[in-house]
Amino acid sequence: MGAPDGGVGGGAATGSGSSVRVLVCDDHEVLRHGLRTVLRGAPDLTVVAEAADVDEALSLAGSVRPDVALLGLEARGPGVRDLVRVLSAKGIRVVLLGEACVGSDAVEALKAGARGYVHVAVSPHLLIEYVRAVARGETVLDPSVTGELLSRLDGDRSGDGDRPVPNALTARQQTVAELVAEGLSNAEIAARLQVSRATVKGHITVALRRLNLRDRTQLAIHVHRATRPGGGPRALPVEG
Repeated sequence: MGAPDGGVGGGAATGSGSSVRVLVCDDHEVLRHGLRTVLRGAPDLTVVAEAADVDEALSLAGSVRPDVALLGLEARGPGVRDLVRVLSAKGIRVVLLGEACVGSDAVEALKAGARGYVHVAVSPHLLIEYVRAVARGETVLDPSVTGELLSRLDGDRSGDGDRPVPNALTARQQTVAELVAEGLSNAEIAARLQVSRATVKGHITVALRRLNLRDRTQLAIHVHRATRPGGGPRALPVEG
């Protein structure tokens, strides 16, 4: 597929002064065309390349240097999880595109570092907002798949040694974790709580360590699981 001539879109990215560069990967040409058309409607997003499979996405990522990769879970290749791990290591934020029925490949890709999961039938407006949010460093989980995703994660975690430890966070750390789950960036959390960005980053780092989690995505999923309707809280804050 390669890079579209001159990219798609243009203009200033949200809060950065330059366009957010997007790589689209899916083995269905019609879906790639639809994603490109949607993103063209946002002046701050630019599709810099399209890939039909995992190998092509990996090759293009090194040359076009995208900020965000939209990755279809049905993309052909040796493994979406491995691609997510490699792209994340390069600083590329990955958003998974999949169905409402969340499979094990999606769970593994999120564990590998994907920054979000979006239903393939998401509305154009929401897709644009999700890409912008991930480009800002936030985590996104499409509400239509969150319940199924959390159920799968619960199943995968049952009986293992990595289950988050309850009652591990202070009240302030719990508050920061909940704001991360709402999709706020460190800067937005700092403004909301009237503290420095360094303080927010410190709270997140400690929360991840205490809960045996790897990144903001896992932290957001943990908070959603702990507060979902009917489930009751699983990680109550302690004073300190």
